[in-house]
Amino acid sequence: MNQILGFTGHRPKSLPGKYSEQTYQALLDTADFVLFQYRPDAVISGMALGWDTAIAEVAVRQGIDLIAAVPFQGQESQWPVASRNKYLYLLSQARHVEIVTTEGYNSYAMQLRNEWIVNHCHQLVALWHRGSGGTARCVDYAIQTNRPCWNVWGTFMHFYQV
Repeated sequence: MNQILGFTGHRPKSLPGKYSEQTYQALLDTADFVLFQYRPDAVISGMALGWDTAIAEVAVRQGIDLIAAVPFQGQESQWPVASRNKYLYLLSQARHVEIVTTEGYNSYAMQLRNEWIVNHCHQLVALWHRGSGGTARCVDYAIQTNRPCWNVWGTFMHFYQV
């Protein structure tokens, strides 16, 4: 059976160090550790800045099939140029790109993307430091639908502090 892991997690503004190199390196190290340990056949990333991007980048580097769950076309349009370029590169490497809604930015599009991820994975991996927001709603949806879900916040903090 093919094992597909879905991912949800905080954007840089909600992480210690925010947009720092140390924070992004800890995200990459956490993603590398998780994907090496679980060796899924494919990963689903919501392709947002932060955890989603790190997972997609490491999956591509490890040769794991990437499924990009994009909430709406142009998600990256307001991002810095370097982030947009990385996003477009990762999309070009994806086995499948799912544009979840044809509407533009709104919180409902993000929730539809989260539900799509949960509905199409075997397990959900969250990088979540509790609280409310999109990651919490995604985890709640996974729990409501009996999808196995585990949190790698402790692993991230280990790599962030090293």
